[in-house]
Amino acid sequence: MLDWLKQFGGKPDHPLRDANAANEVLAGLPEGISVDTLEQLSHWVGSVKDTPGFACDDRLAVMRLLDQAAAVHTGPLFNQFLSKIHQQDRTTRNIWDALCEYWGRLAEGYAQCVADFEHGEKGAKNVEEEMPLALARALRAASLRFKLRHLRFVGIDSKAWAPLYRMYAFAELKGFDDRPVVAYAREVHTTARAELLKIMLLYLAAPHEFPPGQLELAFRILARFAISAEWSRVPQAECNFVLDLGMGGPPSNMRAKEAAGANKRFIGGGQALSKLAELRLLSEKNMLSEEQRFGQEFSPAQIITVIKHLGVYLGVAPPQRRYARSKAVAEVSVVHGLKPICQRVTKIELGSGMALGEDMDVKAKTANIMKLVAEEIESTPETWVQKDQSEWGLGADIPPDLGKWAEPGKICGIQLHGEKAWWVGIIRRIDADNALHCGIRIFSKRAVSVWLRVLGAGEHQAANWETSTGSFSYDYLRAVMLPDALKSHDHPVMILENKTYVPGQLCEVMMGEHSRLLKLVEFLEEGEDYVRAAFEWQPPGKG
Repeated sequence: MLDWLKQFGGKPDHPLRDANAANEVLAGLPEGISVDTLEQLSHWVGSVKDTPGFACDDRLAVMRLLDQAAAVHTGPLFNQFLSKIHQQDRTTRNIWDALCEYWGRLAEGYAQCVADFEHGEKGAKNVEEEMPLALARALRAASLRFKLRHLRFVGIDSKAWAPLYRMYAFAELKGFDDRPVVAYAREVHTTARAELLKIMLLYLAAPHEFPPGQLELAFRILARFAISAEWSRVPQAECNFVLDLGMGGPPSNMRAKEAAGANKRFIGGGQALSKLAELRLLSEKNMLSEEQRFGQEFSPAQIITVIKHLGVYLGVAPPQRRYARSKAVAEVSVVHGLKPICQRVTKIELGSGMALGEDMDVKAKTANIMKLVAEEIESTPETWVQKDQSEWGLGADIPPDLGKWAEPGKICGIQLHGEKAWWVGIIRRIDADNALHCGIRIFSKRAVSVWLRVLGAGEHQAANWETSTGSFSYDYLRAVMLPDALKSHDHPVMILENKTYVPGQLCEVMMGEHSRLLKLVEFLEEGEDYVRAAFEWQPPGKG
């Protein structure tokens, strides 16, 4: 070993002992995007991190070269994983494993470079100006790994926070925590603090309630706006979360009269939420530029949905569980999708003699129904195992080989064991740590399926709010009324087919001689095949 070190001027026994050697090895990598190549790069990142004898500047230089080489693979592989996330095949799982392993090792590799500098290792004086960048990249890699785990509904181990906090505490000590850097080419400035805030805000925003596409959108939104969030060493009105750099563990809701402490830091949405509110208004007016949309794949409706979610969970009064849960072990039947739900809940058909009152109660029994469209019942219900229940929610285990469609944001119909009625709900969270478990929020236990005839709305006549799909072409819409659901700003709520919400749209509820008019007044959220919106009944003769 000593002879080897002397031969290379005290450099370690490693094929990537310095930047020159690393460039020679990296030049021999095969061309093309490859999981195998990423795994090789990941191995090298780990070995460079673990091998003793590296000078501080050499280790950091090699780590940056490996990071640059891997970036050719990580972006395309992540996009491939996200596009096929629902397939759950071996190839997709292999990509997830490789990305998780790489970003975890990269975070540790940059953290080792920071530790070398902290301990005054050889070459430390040469990299002081690069430490803010190394800190930001270490935290960026950690955030990408956290995101991947959230995308597969796998929780974050509480022990994963302590290394991040230790590294950040050192950054504060040296004044590196808020120094702006460009982490990667073609990016805006960031800081180590902003990168840590992004990790924490995503965790606090209930990421288990996002479907994969919306989770990716939330990550991009926070990447842009986390730098504007509140951060304080003492309790502030704008800070409603707290973390302890000395204790480790995730950030948590701040208790009343929380005292300051040497290691405590207080965070909140602050100006970031104000900026998101402005972005939401632009989205509602369909005035976002391409840059503001976070990617062409995201619609204004998706952006509004995610911003509203972030505003709720990162605001000064984040939601708390309102209803106590009790154990309830039983089988429960589940279908998903708006059409199968409409076919199972109480239906009002054209000519049925049924009507809806102002409170959406059904006023007559079905008789001599003339269906608007003849159709066959879709979808065979799956049988899940109910584990607990509250007044407006239930938890269930999904048996193996079932629920392959299940993810947060999916609308579903639920029939309890031994009951005839079908409830309407939405999967709000998925936990895949052990068995696949989901939490379902119940929208309504008395849902009513109707058909709506589109009448138009002033300048919105025949205009599709979702402009990327072309002109508005719906004559009739499926809808599910939710008579017992929580109202929004004192307006009743309904579920519509996706991409059909037009502000101020007038629609006729098709009930023959008992038809009613309503106006869509508030967009609430968009799912894969539905939009949840608030409406108001129109006085007779209006429209």
